[in-house]
Amino acid sequence: MIPTNQQARSIQAADTTLLRRVRPDIIVQSGIPELDALLGGFKAGETTLVDGNSTLIAQLPDRLSVHTYHTFHAETIYLDAGMRADPYHIAKYARALELDQQEVLENIVISRAFTVYQLSTLIRDLLEPLIQKKSPRTLVIGMLPALYMDPDVQPHEAETLLAGDLQTIKELTTRYNLITVMTNLDAVPLSPSRGLGKILYENASDILQMKQFDHTTRLALMKKQKNATIIHATRGQLRLEEFGMVI
Repeated sequence: MIPTNQQARSIQAADTTLLRRVRPDIIVQSGIPELDALLGGFKAGETTLVDGNSTLIAQLPDRLSVHTYHTFHAETIYLDAGMRADPYHIAKYARALELDQQEVLENIVISRAFTVYQLSTLIRDLLEPLIQKKSPRTLVIGMLPALYMDPDVQPHEAETLLAGDLQTIKELTTRYNLITVMTNLDAVPLSPSRGLGKILYENASDILQMKQFDHTTRLALMKKQKNATIIHATRGQLRLEEFGMVI
């Protein structure tokens, strides 16, 4: 029996849905075992906000850029909104993974903004042409909210700019299936109930909070309500991973 056109379309739609369900996620790892186990890797098509006071947050853009090259041999676009991008640190981490430092650095495009208006122009006008030219796998925006907190910018204007910029980031993440990670490192975490923090929290696919204490860092996936703890080794103490005893 030959299916009708409507039946054929229904079968095709069902096949497409099944393919979406069984197709594995495209992910990049951070190289931090506890974080990767909790998150399952940063996923393509999603925007993840990493917020908190943990010094590990400062390392994330470098780690993700290197692991993107290691995993996909693909490029990373790194928008540095906090003057933290350091090619030396990126090269050092690449060397630790026994990768060619020069090749890794050649596959990371770093673009710095010094004012909120420069950052907004980068995101709204220049980012998509750069994506089309470079075909990156990962987009990292380091210290995203910092420039919006400029005391010379009125709060309402800063919030309007941030909302528009995040909308562009989300659209580009979906359109080009990017792994998008936004970071905020501050002694005082963003408030999810007001101002810039509320806008960021509402627009992220998920929020990873990283709160550092004396000997631990607490990890919390806010929307999925999952938690984990990183126990920091004291000086001179080795972790089991260094003996290859933890997979």
